[in-house]
Amino acid sequence: MIAALALGRWGHVAGADAWFALAIAGWLGWGAWGAAQDAIEQLMDQEWPIEKRERFLAVAARHPALKGIHDLRTRTSGNRDFVQFHVWVDGSMTVTDAHHVMDEIEDSLAREFPDTEILIHPDPEGHVDDDMLGASDLLAESPALLAQGAPKS
Repeated sequence: MIAALALGRWGHVAGADAWFALAIAGWLGWGAWGAAQDAIEQLMDQEWPIEKRERFLAVAARHPALKGIHDLRTRTSGNRDFVQFHVWVDGSMTVTDAHHVMDEIEDSLAREFPDTEILIHPDPEGHVDDDMLGASDLLAESPALLAQGAPKS
């Protein structure tokens, strides 16, 4: 502002202080907009990028008892990651055996995705809820996994 006043007084530039004030207001507004965008991104849940979801599926697919994954839902909220999904396992498995498989899958995912809250729902192989969206096998549709030689359904 002092430079603008000096330009007006000694440089005979009319309205220099007003132009400087507008420039400073614009600069402050631009900074506030950027800070607001960062805050909004932290406050709003966002789905994981496709590359991260593909990597997650690849880690889960390593377990030999896993027959497929469907209904995958991912989100980041602030600095926390959340994921939930359904897996198809052998329908003749006992609840105890299925639970053991879920623990193994969750442990391997937790090593690769620390601080991620993981919720796995086991389904007997081929079971599809009539009202569920996204009941197709994501392992069979993943381009990254197919490129790695994953079996096609």
